[in-house]
Amino acid sequence: MAAFLSTRLAPPGPEPDSAGRDLALEGLRGLCALTVFYGHAIAPIPCLDPVYSPPAPFWWLDMGSVAVLLFFVLSGYVIGLTVKTRFTAPAARGYLGRRLLRLVPVNTAAVLIAWALAPRTAAGTVLGNLAFLENYNPYLFGWRVPVMLNNASLWTLNFEMFYYLMFLAIWRLAPRAGWLLCIIAAATVAAVGIPGFPQFISCYACGALYWVAGLSIAWLAPRDTGHGNWPSALLVAAVMWPLAPFWAFSSALPIPDLSILPLELRRLDILPVSVWLLLVLTGRGRRWHRPLAVSSLAVASLALVVRFATGDFGDIGEGAFAAYAIAIGLAWILVKWKPEPSILVRMAPVGLVSYGLYAVSLALQFGVLGQPDLPRGTAWSYLLRFALLTALSFGLAWVLELRLQPRLRRTFMRGRPAGARPRTA
Repeated sequence: MAAFLSTRLAPPGPEPDSAGRDLALEGLRGLCALTVFYGHAIAPIPCLDPVYSPPAPFWWLDMGSVAVLLFFVLSGYVIGLTVKTRFTAPAARGYLGRRLLRLVPVNTAAVLIAWALAPRTAAGTVLGNLAFLENYNPYLFGWRVPVMLNNASLWTLNFEMFYYLMFLAIWRLAPRAGWLLCIIAAATVAAVGIPGFPQFISCYACGALYWVAGLSIAWLAPRDTGHGNWPSALLVAAVMWPLAPFWAFSSALPIPDLSILPLELRRLDILPVSVWLLLVLTGRGRRWHRPLAVSSLAVASLALVVRFATGDFGDIGEGAFAAYAIAIGLAWILVKWKPEPSILVRMAPVGLVSYGLYAVSLALQFGVLGQPDLPRGTAWSYLLRFALLTALSFGLAWVLELRLQPRLRRTFMRGRPAGARPRTA
C-alpha cells in the first residue's frame, strides 16, 4: 500500500502486447448501459405507460446507479489505456480533440432530441446542456444550468467533461497517487464538514474517486494474471446498491450527505466493489483480488444481517432482501471460480453503442410516455411501449455510434498522436 501511495500517477509507456479492444470490458459497459435503460423503464412509477407500471419484483433487479458509478471507473481506466506517453502540447491537443469528437456529437443529438420532445424547455437550459454545463448544484455565486427534465441522464456528461479536463493536470503534473487521493477525499467530505463549502466541488470530488481509481488501475496496476473471480464480483455489484451497507450502519446517526445521487458519502461502499470487478476482469493487480473480495463480501453480508435484525427493508420489502441474500451466498460460493468472461464478451456489441443508448434513451422514453395515441393501462400496453422504446433507442444509438462517429473520425482524425491506441473510448 505504501509503495502504491508514493508512486507517481504517470503513463507507464507503450505496451506492445496490449493493442486492440478488450471485449469483456466492452461487454461490461454494454451491461451497464442496459441496466440504466432497464432501471429507467421499469421504475415502480408510471414512467413509460401513464397508468401502469410493472410489479415491484421487477425493480429488485435495478442496478442503474451502480452502473453510473462503474461508467466513471471505466472512463478513467480507458483514458489510462489510450494515453501511454508523457505530456506534450501536441499530445494534449490530440487528446482533447479525441474527447470532444467522442462526446460532443452524441450529446448534441441527445439534447436536441430532448428539446424537440419538450419544446418549452428554456433556451438557456438547452444551450447550457449543449455546452456540458448542466448540474444539479449551483456553481459559484448561485449560477446554475438546470439538467433537462426529460433527459436527466446527461448530468453525468458534465462530470465526464470535468474529469477529462482534470486529467490534463494529472497527466502534466504526475502527482503521487496517495497525495492525489487524499486531496480528492478531503474535497469529497468538505461540503459535509465545512459550512458553506460548495456542494458542486464535493460532488465532483466524490465522482473523481471512481474516475481516478480507474485511471490508477490502468497506469499502476500490473497485468500479471488471467481473469479473476469476476462472476462473484458482478453478483456483489448487482446487489450492493439496495443493500446500502454504509447507510444501514449509520442510518441512526444525523450525518448530512452530498446532494447528488449516487454521488453520496454513504454510497462509497460501491467503490471497493467497482475496483474489485475491474481488476479481476482485466487481470490486473492480482494481490488485491483476495482482500477486495473478502472485504466486499463481508460488508455486504454484514449489511444483510443488519437489515434482517432491524427489519428495515425500505420500500421494496423483505422478499427482495431474501433474493439479495441468495445472491450474496452464491457470490461466496463462486469466490474461487475464475472463468473466462465469455458472457460479457457476447455483450460487446451492446458496448459499442452504449454511450448513444445512455444519452438518448431517457428522452425517447418520455416521448413514448407522452404519446396519447398508444394503448395504455395494461401489461400488454406497457410491453408494446417498451418494445417501441427499445427499437427507437437502439436504432438511434446504432446510427450515432456506428455510422456518424466513424465518419467524423475519418474526417477529423487524420493522424493519431503518439501513445494513442485504437481502443475502446
